[in-house]
Amino acid sequence: MKFIKYLIGTFVCFFVCMLALVPIIVNDSLPNSMIVNYDISKFHKKGLLSAKYIPSNDTTATATNFSKGQLQIKYFGINVKNIDVYKVENDEIYACGKTVGVALQSKGVVVIGQNPIITKNGKEIICSNINVGDIICEIEGEYVETADSVSKIINDEQYKGKELVAKYKRDGKVYYTTIKPKLDMESQTYKLGLWVRDDASGIGTMTYVKSDTLEFGALGHPISDIDTGAIMDVFDGQIYKCSVLSIEKGSRGQAGQMRGIFVQSQNSLGSVSKNTNFGIFGKTTNDMLQYCKKVKIGGRNTAKAGKATILCSLDGKNIEEFDIDIIKTSYKGKNSNKSLVFKVTDKDLIQRTGGIIQGMSGSPIIQNGRLIGAVTHVFLNDATKGFGVYLDLMLENS
Repeated sequence: MKFIKYLIGTFVCFFVCMLALVPIIVNDSLPNSMIVNYDISKFHKKGLLSAKYIPSNDTTATATNFSKGQLQIKYFGINVKNIDVYKVENDEIYACGKTVGVALQSKGVVVIGQNPIITKNGKEIICSNINVGDIICEIEGEYVETADSVSKIINDEQYKGKELVAKYKRDGKVYYTTIKPKLDMESQTYKLGLWVRDDASGIGTMTYVKSDTLEFGALGHPISDIDTGAIMDVFDGQIYKCSVLSIEKGSRGQAGQMRGIFVQSQNSLGSVSKNTNFGIFGKTTNDMLQYCKKVKIGGRNTAKAGKATILCSLDGKNIEEFDIDIIKTSYKGKNSNKSLVFKVTDKDLIQRTGGIIQGMSGSPIIQNGRLIGAVTHVFLNDATKGFGVYLDLMLENS
């Protein structure tokens, strides 16, 4: 009898714990926002876990082809999560796959190293409180546009030899510090003793172009400084036509790469206005549309495990379609540019590249006639496997 009571008590405790855990599990497993392309206005679901769609009176989102609302998730009638919902009014988008050259100029300069100054007292390091990866934005309130502008500001007659206030960013946060340039005995100019960089360039793949505005998304991940890993905050940027010179196949432990060339200031295909964790964004020209095809909009709400294809241009000219299998989809509330996992099954692509290689980032992922996302990363231990980002995350951050 005692044993039965013990079992009942254990079951009740387990049941109560599970009831308490459900809201936590629901909150963690569902996204904070989502883009849908179906009529959600009639969406109502009842039960222990219920959902109800409430349209918003906010009309500002309609300017970007979205109508806004909120999906309220309730548990035993108690609200446990609100999901911001953006319904796509225009259900079509251009999927691309074109390889492009990208050149960015950052807002401020990225510190990539320290260089001791030879002063009258010998070698000195004078900016020990500014680290590699920091981005210097301003000196004495004057905007730092290029590496040359740093030297110009600190050698201005009004600032020579004085302690100056510098504004810089570290891990996305803004800080201020004082710096005192020293006179370099060799060049007879004032210096900070820092190596800095103001631009970045590379190649990647165009993911989509919006059919009505010619706004584009590409790469699916940020462009970062090659030495520090700092995400470049864009001051100016351009995309260009790119020629692919060769392909280096990927192997275990080593990512392959697409080697290409483009000439800055020639054959521009548009401008870049944003560089984010979910790709680069800007506006392209009508010329880009010749490389694109119209498809339906997809994303987290349509992606599922199974067959799909990717679009990419291995020669820089022709867009080809290759088979993949989506292995895993994630519907987490935490946004990531590694939202889904896939495996290349196309024998032709594996023979030519070994799988996913650098330069293919941004390649559109098509499933059941819908653009659901873009290629972002490759598994270093298996080049046939890669990560992708959902299209709705790119659209939300564009």
